[in-house]
Amino acid sequence: MVARPPIPDPPYDGGCLCGAVRYRLVARPQTMTACHCDACKKMSGGTNILVITTPADNFLHLKGEVERYRRTAASGRQSDVVRCALCGTRLWHEPQSFAIVTIAAGTLDDPHWVVPAIHIWVEKALPGALMHEDALKFEGQPARDIQIAALTAIYGDGP
Repeated sequence: MVARPPIPDPPYDGGCLCGAVRYRLVARPQTMTACHCDACKKMSGGTNILVITTPADNFLHLKGEVERYRRTAASGRQSDVVRCALCGTRLWHEPQSFAIVTIAAGTLDDPHWVVPAIHIWVEKALPGALMHEDALKFEGQPARDIQIAALTAIYGDGP
Protein backbone atom coordinates (compact mmCIF):
# COMPACT_ATOMS: atom_id res chain seq x y z
CA MET A 1 0.00 0.00 0.00
CA VAL A 2 1.17 3.54 -0.76
CA ALA A 3 1.92 5.53 2.39
CA ARG A 4 -0.34 8.50 2.90
CA PRO A 5 1.54 11.64 3.86
CA PRO A 6 -0.53 14.18 5.77
CA ILE A 7 -2.27 16.94 3.85
CA PRO A 8 -0.19 20.07 4.51
CA ASP A 9 -1.77 23.35 5.51
CA PRO A 10 -2.78 25.63 2.62
CA PRO A 11 -2.05 27.54 0.50
CA TYR A 12 -1.01 25.26 -2.35
CA ASP A 13 0.58 26.83 -5.42
CA GLY A 14 0.90 25.40 -8.87
CA GLY A 15 1.34 26.15 -12.52
CA CYS A 16 2.16 24.93 -15.97
CA LEU A 17 5.28 23.37 -17.44
CA CYS A 18 6.65 26.61 -18.90
CA GLY A 19 5.80 28.74 -15.84
CA ALA A 20 3.56 31.23 -17.66
CA VAL A 21 0.41 30.24 -15.71
CA ARG A 22 0.29 30.25 -11.91
CA TYR A 23 -2.55 29.47 -9.53
CA ARG A 24 -3.19 29.14 -5.81
CA LEU A 25 -5.59 27.02 -3.76
CA VAL A 26 -6.23 28.74 -0.42
CA ALA A 27 -8.11 25.94 1.37
CA ARG A 28 -7.73 22.21 1.97
CA PRO A 29 -9.07 20.21 -1.00
CA GLN A 30 -12.51 18.61 -0.69
CA THR A 31 -11.54 15.54 -2.71
CA MET A 32 -8.48 13.68 -3.95
CA THR A 33 -9.64 11.45 -6.78
CA ALA A 34 -8.07 9.16 -9.38
CA CYS A 35 -10.31 9.20 -12.45
CA HIS A 36 -10.02 6.30 -14.88
CA CYS A 37 -12.60 7.49 -17.45
CA ASP A 38 -11.68 7.41 -21.13
CA ALA A 39 -11.65 11.23 -21.42
CA CYS A 40 -9.23 11.67 -18.51
CA LYS A 41 -6.95 8.95 -19.85
CA LYS A 42 -6.97 10.62 -23.27
CA MET A 43 -6.38 14.15 -21.90
CA SER A 44 -3.65 13.07 -19.48
CA GLY A 45 -1.92 10.56 -21.72
CA GLY A 46 -1.75 8.17 -18.74
CA THR A 47 -3.67 5.35 -17.11
CA ASN A 48 -5.75 7.89 -15.17
CA ILE A 49 -5.56 11.42 -13.83
CA LEU A 50 -5.19 12.40 -10.19
CA VAL A 51 -7.21 15.48 -9.29
CA ILE A 52 -8.13 17.54 -6.26
CA THR A 53 -11.29 19.62 -6.07
CA THR A 54 -12.24 22.78 -4.26
CA PRO A 55 -15.09 25.26 -4.22
CA ALA A 56 -14.35 27.86 -6.91
CA ASP A 57 -14.12 30.61 -4.26
CA ASN A 58 -10.95 28.96 -2.88
CA PHE A 59 -9.12 28.97 -6.22
CA LEU A 60 -7.11 31.90 -7.58
CA HIS A 61 -5.79 32.13 -11.13
CA LEU A 62 -2.80 34.34 -10.39
CA LYS A 63 -1.28 34.93 -13.81
CA GLY A 64 -0.92 33.73 -17.36
CA GLU A 65 -3.02 33.32 -20.47
CA VAL A 66 -5.14 30.18 -20.64
CA GLU A 67 -7.22 28.48 -23.29
CA ARG A 68 -10.48 26.69 -22.61
CA TYR A 69 -11.99 23.69 -24.27
CA ARG A 70 -15.64 23.03 -23.39
CA ARG A 71 -16.14 19.28 -23.14
CA THR A 72 -19.54 17.61 -23.03
CA ALA A 73 -19.65 14.32 -21.12
CA ALA A 74 -21.93 11.41 -21.97
CA SER A 75 -24.19 12.65 -19.15
CA GLY A 76 -24.66 15.94 -21.04
CA ARG A 77 -22.82 17.93 -18.36
CA GLN A 78 -20.24 20.38 -19.60
CA SER A 79 -16.85 21.32 -18.20
CA ASP A 80 -14.21 23.76 -19.33
CA VAL A 81 -10.78 22.13 -19.59
CA VAL A 82 -8.26 24.89 -18.89
CA ARG A 83 -4.75 24.74 -20.37
CA CYS A 84 -1.77 27.07 -20.61
CA ALA A 85 -2.00 29.02 -23.87
CA LEU A 86 1.78 28.66 -24.38
CA CYS A 87 2.81 25.13 -23.40
CA GLY A 88 -0.59 23.38 -23.40
CA THR A 89 -0.36 21.92 -19.89
CA ARG A 90 -3.78 20.72 -18.70
CA LEU A 91 -4.17 22.60 -15.41
CA TRP A 92 -7.75 22.51 -14.14
CA HIS A 93 -11.39 21.96 -15.07
CA GLU A 94 -14.36 24.18 -14.35
CA PRO A 95 -17.58 22.15 -14.39
CA GLN A 96 -20.52 24.23 -15.58
CA SER A 97 -23.02 22.51 -13.26
CA PHE A 98 -21.07 23.06 -10.02
CA ALA A 99 -19.13 26.02 -8.59
CA ILE A 100 -15.98 23.95 -8.16
CA VAL A 101 -12.54 23.72 -9.69
CA THR A 102 -10.89 20.35 -10.38
CA ILE A 103 -7.10 20.74 -10.35
CA ALA A 104 -4.70 18.29 -12.01
CA ALA A 105 -2.59 17.29 -9.00
CA GLY A 106 0.60 16.98 -11.04
CA THR A 107 0.52 20.72 -11.69
CA LEU A 108 0.97 21.53 -7.98
CA ASP A 109 4.44 22.77 -7.08
CA ASP A 110 4.54 20.07 -4.38
CA PRO A 111 2.13 17.21 -5.20
CA HIS A 112 3.84 14.56 -3.01
CA TRP A 113 0.98 14.58 -0.49
CA VAL A 114 -1.83 13.89 -2.99
CA VAL A 115 -2.82 10.21 -2.70
CA PRO A 116 -6.33 9.40 -3.94
CA ALA A 117 -9.03 8.71 -1.39
CA ILE A 118 -11.29 7.45 -4.17
CA HIS A 119 -10.95 5.87 -7.61
CA ILE A 120 -13.79 6.48 -10.07
CA TRP A 121 -14.71 4.87 -13.38
CA VAL A 122 -12.79 1.77 -12.25
CA GLU A 123 -14.59 -0.36 -14.85
CA LYS A 124 -12.54 1.55 -17.45
CA ALA A 125 -9.24 1.24 -15.59
CA LEU A 126 -6.24 -0.06 -17.52
CA PRO A 127 -4.32 -3.07 -16.18
CA GLY A 128 -1.32 -0.89 -15.26
CA ALA A 129 -3.31 1.52 -13.08
CA LEU A 130 -2.40 1.57 -9.39
CA MET A 131 -5.39 1.13 -7.07
CA HIS A 132 -4.87 2.09 -3.44
CA GLU A 133 -6.13 -0.59 -1.04
CA ASP A 134 -7.76 1.82 1.41
CA ALA A 135 -9.36 4.05 -1.25
CA LEU A 136 -13.01 3.68 -2.18
CA LYS A 137 -13.59 2.39 -5.71
CA PHE A 138 -16.63 3.14 -7.85
CA GLU A 139 -17.91 2.23 -11.25
CA GLY A 140 -18.96 5.46 -12.90
CA GLN A 141 -18.96 8.75 -11.07
CA PRO A 142 -20.44 8.90 -7.57
CA ALA A 143 -22.09 12.03 -6.21
CA ARG A 144 -19.82 14.78 -4.89
CA ASP A 145 -20.85 14.17 -1.29
CA ILE A 146 -19.60 10.57 -1.55
CA GLN A 147 -16.25 11.78 -2.90
CA ILE A 148 -15.97 14.36 -0.10
CA ALA A 149 -16.87 11.71 2.50
CA ALA A 150 -14.13 9.41 1.14
CA LEU A 151 -11.47 12.04 1.80
CA THR A 152 -12.86 12.76 5.27
CA ALA A 153 -12.97 9.04 6.13
CA ILE A 154 -9.26 8.64 5.39
CA TYR A 155 -7.83 12.05 6.36
CA GLY A 156 -10.36 13.42 8.87
CA ASP A 157 -11.98 16.83 8.76
CA GLY A 158 -8.65 18.64 8.62
CA PRO A 159 -7.86 22.12 9.81
